[in-house]
Amino acid sequence: MEHMAVLKQIGLFQGLDSMELVQVSKLVKHKRFKAGDIVLKDGEPGSSLFVVKKGEFRAFLGQGLNSAEVALFQSGASFGEVALLDHGPRSASVEAVTDGELLEFDVQAFQTLMAHSDDMKIKLLTNISTDLVTKLRRTNDTLALLL
Repeated sequence: MEHMAVLKQIGLFQGLDSMELVQVSKLVKHKRFKAGDIVLKDGEPGSSLFVVKKGEFRAFLGQGLNSAEVALFQSGASFGEVALLDHGPRSASVEAVTDGELLEFDVQAFQTLMAHSDDMKIKLLTNISTDLVTKLRRTNDTLALLL
């Protein structure tokens, strides 16, 4: 239940009522990372979504000096939703820039939430879709600047 205040501020859970947020909080896994820790690696199988509770995390492609940052995630931001939805490999690596905390929702938790009620399912899928569209538009804007 300690995550309720955080969950209320996260776009992914906008519109969920208190009882729905209780269901979400029961399924969340809390993870801590130190600056420099790798959260996930590009190409690895993926089956969970992460929400930043505290700290800063960066998504990047490549390795070492050849790596390029593609996104920066701070409190309330989420990542990993693509692999959660399609069960495909991770599309980027993510590391902790600072010490931080993540909330993890694995595929089992997601399926449990989807089965809770049609109303909750619609809210969650709408929020995930909105988040993905926002990220796609940002990526398109970045690509347009490079061309």
